[in-house]
Amino acid sequence: MKYSHPTEIPLSKDLFFDWIGERISLSNPLQAGDTYPQTWADDDEIYVGAGDPGWFEKDGEYSHFTIRPVSEETLPFMSGQVVEKFTGDPENFVLHRVHDMPGYIGYGGSGPKPCGMICVNGVLYYAVQNLLGSKTPPHRAKSQHGSDATIICSKDHGETWEPDLNDFLKKLYQENFVNNVPEEERTGYQGWKPMFPGAEFGGLSFVQYGKNNETALDDYIYAISGDQWDNGRYIRLGRVLNTCIMDRDKWEFASLDTSGNPIWHKDISESSPILDIEGHIGLPEMVYIPTLKKYILLTWNLHTDFSTPTGSSLTILESDNIWGPFSLVHYEWMWDKREVCAYTPRIPLKWFDEKSLEGYILYSGNWGEFTADGNWVNGYIYYKPHVKKFRFSRRKK
Repeated sequence: MKYSHPTEIPLSKDLFFDWIGERISLSNPLQAGDTYPQTWADDDEIYVGAGDPGWFEKDGEYSHFTIRPVSEETLPFMSGQVVEKFTGDPENFVLHRVHDMPGYIGYGGSGPKPCGMICVNGVLYYAVQNLLGSKTPPHRAKSQHGSDATIICSKDHGETWEPDLNDFLKKLYQENFVNNVPEEERTGYQGWKPMFPGAEFGGLSFVQYGKNNETALDDYIYAISGDQWDNGRYIRLGRVLNTCIMDRDKWEFASLDTSGNPIWHKDISESSPILDIEGHIGLPEMVYIPTLKKYILLTWNLHTDFSTPTGSSLTILESDNIWGPFSLVHYEWMWDKREVCAYTPRIPLKWFDEKSLEGYILYSGNWGEFTADGNWVNGYIYYKPHVKKFRFSRRKK
């Protein structure tokens, strides 16, 4: 379905949404990061991917750091993404580092960034984008691209990952930074390419079906993807058998027939978007709520392309089917305060109560900006995970 603005989407006939709490921020001021694709794993932990983490822990002590300016000497310290987990209850949660992912270096769109996480049969699957470095976004030149994703997996809750791309990605980024390797020469770098080259499925986020994927309705794993990191246009839907997640050749992608039903294709170029809202699609999140028998889709956009000072908007949709059609549950033009500039909303299902229909939205906040004179002003007061309590209510028939 194609819309020019989220408010054009038909209003949900089934659900209301309202906030019932205030923002709760990670209490440790020395921990930073963003994006936080998350999953509820078989060991009852919430595992997340964290982008541009600005902290480390040594001998039980936390340290916060910002590496500026970027130089050949600082490159080895420029972690692009790591694996972490949340413990504790949502109103007093704690962040722990699981794996430093030392080869995944590079700030922002110039280096690898997290986009999806899921636990299936005790195995963690982690989708990471931007593996070939900076590229021009498909829409809105000042936005950040979200391209070239691949999936890695861990059978020991994040202690080790397969395939091990650390050395390869570190070399790729260092050579690209130092030698300014053209975009076309990075595609297929040294004979390697990501599972999902380009932007069409370059930011896949796995659809969440409860703890360890236990409420899944069939034998497939589903994922949705926008076409760039912020302020994109399209969402596409893919699927793969839950025994073949790492096999790119087994993935299929949806197009919709005239009745709105999916047709599955091996070739992603034959697929079509399940949702089209120009300028309003940021990295998306989708969860299934068994009590409601509904899919909840969250997305967002920055008021100014890839810039935090002017704030952001939140869009929450619902559907009976994973491919839509979607109805509008909630649109909020200024989501949280302007200076917070909230983004990448998630619904951790461990923290969602199926009876009361109350839960918490997990989100990231302002990463800072470059001023007109070129100075960096960090936003680390908000650049960390936050949660805010919400409630779904059923509309009376």
